[in-house]
Amino acid sequence: MDTAEIDLKDIIAILKRQRRLIVLTVLIVLGLGFAYILTAKPIYDSTTLLLVDSRGSNILETGAGEQQQSAVLNSRVDSEVEILRSDATALAVIQAANLIRDPEFGPQLGMLEKIGIALGTDLDGNSLRRLVGLAPKDAPTETALLNATIQKLQSAVDVRRRGLTYLIAISVSSEDPQRAAEIANTYAKIYLQRQVATKTSSTLDARDVLRRQIETAQAELASSEQAVNTFIEVNLARLEKESGDPAIAELRRSLQEAQAQKQQSNTLIASAEGAIRSGDWEAAAATLEDTALAELARQRKQLEQRINAATAGSAEVLDLRSELAKLEEDLTSQSVATIGAVRQEMSALTTRESEARDQLRSSLLQSDLSAEMLTELFNLQQSATIARNQYQTLLAREQDLGTMANLQIADARVVSEALPPNSAAAPKKRLIISLSMVMGLGLGVALAFLKEYYIGGVISASQLQNVLQAKVPVTVGEVDLAEFASPADAVVSAPLSVYAETFRKLRAAIDMSFDSSKTAEGQARGSALKRSANSGRVILVCSALQAEGKTTTAIALARTYAMSGARTLLIEADLRKPAIAGRLGIESKVGLLDYLVSAGADAIRQMEAAADPYSPLVVLTAGERSSAPTDQMINSVAFRNLLEIAIQNFDMVILDSPPLLPVVDTRYLARYADAVVQVVRYGSTTQGEVREAANQLQEMLPAGAQMFGVLSHEERAGRRYGYYGRYGGYYGQDES
Repeated sequence: MDTAEIDLKDIIAILKRQRRLIVLTVLIVLGLGFAYILTAKPIYDSTTLLLVDSRGSNILETGAGEQQQSAVLNSRVDSEVEILRSDATALAVIQAANLIRDPEFGPQLGMLEKIGIALGTDLDGNSLRRLVGLAPKDAPTETALLNATIQKLQSAVDVRRRGLTYLIAISVSSEDPQRAAEIANTYAKIYLQRQVATKTSSTLDARDVLRRQIETAQAELASSEQAVNTFIEVNLARLEKESGDPAIAELRRSLQEAQAQKQQSNTLIASAEGAIRSGDWEAAAATLEDTALAELARQRKQLEQRINAATAGSAEVLDLRSELAKLEEDLTSQSVATIGAVRQEMSALTTRESEARDQLRSSLLQSDLSAEMLTELFNLQQSATIARNQYQTLLAREQDLGTMANLQIADARVVSEALPPNSAAAPKKRLIISLSMVMGLGLGVALAFLKEYYIGGVISASQLQNVLQAKVPVTVGEVDLAEFASPADAVVSAPLSVYAETFRKLRAAIDMSFDSSKTAEGQARGSALKRSANSGRVILVCSALQAEGKTTTAIALARTYAMSGARTLLIEADLRKPAIAGRLGIESKVGLLDYLVSAGADAIRQMEAAADPYSPLVVLTAGERSSAPTDQMINSVAFRNLLEIAIQNFDMVILDSPPLLPVVDTRYLARYADAVVQVVRYGSTTQGEVREAANQLQEMLPAGAQMFGVLSHEERAGRRYGYYGRYGGYYGQDES
C-alpha cells in the first residue's frame, strides 16, 4: 500500500473479509504444532554444577590465590568453560562412557539402510549410485565416525557460566533421563581428572627441567670449589709466607697429612681389592693388616692341602669342599668388613681434609695477604659461594616440585551432581502451542494482506489508484438486479440513485480532463485521428478480463453523456462476443463487423446505427459474432475512417472493447482514445492482471490521453473466466 495514512477501519475490514483464510492458517499451524508434539521424542535435560575455586588449589601455599583480581578470576572461569566445550574433553568423555557404541550418540544407519533392513535387501547409498552409473563412495573412516560422535555429543551438551558467579553448569540432553545424568556427571569427572593430570604433568615437566639445571649447577659448584682448592694448593707456600700466621702452617700440615693418608688408604684399598679378585687371600690380609683375615686365609690353605691329599670323589672330599666354600664366604665377609672400615677412615679423612681446607680458606681471607692474592682468593670464594647457594636453591625447589606433583588437586569441584530428571525438557507443549497460535495468527494476517494487496483482487479505490497509477474518481456500487434488467438501466430509470450519480461523477472527471487538454498542441497530439476544432472525443472502456462490468459501464457512461445533451455514439468494438444489442433489446442486421469485412461505400450506407430505447444514445452494434480473428479489422483504415466520421458527427464516441489480456484488439483501439476507462471487478481481478493490462494500455495510448480507473461492484454469476472461456478459448471458435 502506497498511502500516507493507515486507516484502521480498512485494516479491520480486510481482516473481516479474510477471516476464513486467517482461521484456516491458524488451524493448519496449530495442527502442525500438535503433530510435532505427538511425534517428537521426549528430550531430558540433566545438569551438573561445578564451582571454580577462586583461592587456588596449591596445598603447599594456601594463601597463594587470595589476592587475585576479579578480572583475572573472570577470565579464568571463562577459560574453564571453553576447556569444557573443547573437542579434547568431548573425546575423553566418549572414551570413558563408551559413547561410540551408544545408539543415540554413536554412528547410526541412514534412512536407506533402515529401509533396506526393513525390506530384507542390501539397500544403501552406493547401491543407488551404482544403479545410476556413478562410482560408489568410500566407507566412512574411523576418524570420520569419531568426529560425527563428537559433533552429536557437543550438540547435546550445553556448558555455560551462571551469571557472574564462579559456577559452571554442564547440561546434557538425551532421550534417556538416566543417560543424561550419567553423561553430565562423566563430563564433570573427566574434566576434573584431566585438570589434575594436566597440573601434575606440568609440575613434573618443571621438575625435569630443574633436574637438568641442578646437574649444571652441581658441575659449576664442583668447578668453583676445585678452582679455590687448586689456587690454595698451588699458592699455599706463598700464602703461608705472606700471612706469617703459625695457625695457617699448622692447617697446611694437617691438610697435607689428611691428603697423604687419604692417598695411602686409596692405594691400600686398590691393592687389597686386586688381591681379592685374584684369589690371593694371604696378600690381601697382609695388605689390610687384618689378623682375622690372615687366620682365615691360613685355614683355607690347609683345607686345600687336605682336599688334594684325599681320594678324589670320596665323601671326605665333598665334606672338605663344603667346608672350603663356607670358609670362602667368611673370607669375603671379613674382607668387605675390613675394606669398609678403611673406607670409613677415608671418609673421616675427607671430612678432615674439607674442614682443614675450609679453615684454611677462612684464615687466609682474614690474614694479612697482599691485595692481589686476597682479591683473587676472595673472587674465587664468592663464585663458589654463589654456585653453592644456587645449587641449594634449585635442589630445594626440585624437592618441592616432586612433593607438589603428588599433592595436586583440581581447581574446581562438583557442588551439585546431576540427577535423572522426572519430566522431559522438550518438547515444551504449552510453549509450542502458544507459538503455533501466534505464528499461525501472524502468518494468517500476513497472507490476508498478501491476498488483498498482491494476490487477491482490488478492494478499494486507493489500492486501484496505486496499481494503475491513474485517477480513480468513482467506485461503482452494486445494483439490485431484481429492480432492473441491467444495472445500466438505473441511469435512466433512477436518475437520482447513487448508481446514476456515480456515472455523472465519472463523466465530470472525464470532462475536466478534456478541458485541461484543450490546447492546439493537445488536439494535435490527442490521437491518431484527423481532427478539426469541433471534433468529438473518443472514450475507450476496457478491462483486463471478462465479466468485470466493462460493457455495463460503457452503456451507463454513454447514456449519462447522452442524457446530458451531448451527441453520443456507443460503438460495440467487441467483435468476438458482442452483447450490447441483447442488453439494449435492439436488433441490427448490419453492424460494425459487416462494414469492416466489406470496407466499401455500400457497407457504410447499409450499416445501421440503432437508437437506445431509453435514452438519446446512438448505438453502433457489432452485428453478428466474428468467426475469424478481428485484430486486423480493428487495425484497418476502414475502422479509422469510421472513427473520423464519428467524431465529426458526435460529441462523444464511446468504444466498448474486448478484454485486454485475452485478445489484442483493445491495444489497437487504444491508439484512437482521448480517454481510457479501465474497469476492475471488485475483489476478483488480481493486481498483477490489472497492472499488466494497464502497462499494455500505456504502451499504446497517444500522448495526452487520460486514463481513469473504475472499481466495479457488479455481482457476476458463474466462474471467473466463463465469459470468455479461459482467455480466448471462447474466441475464434464457433459455438456448436
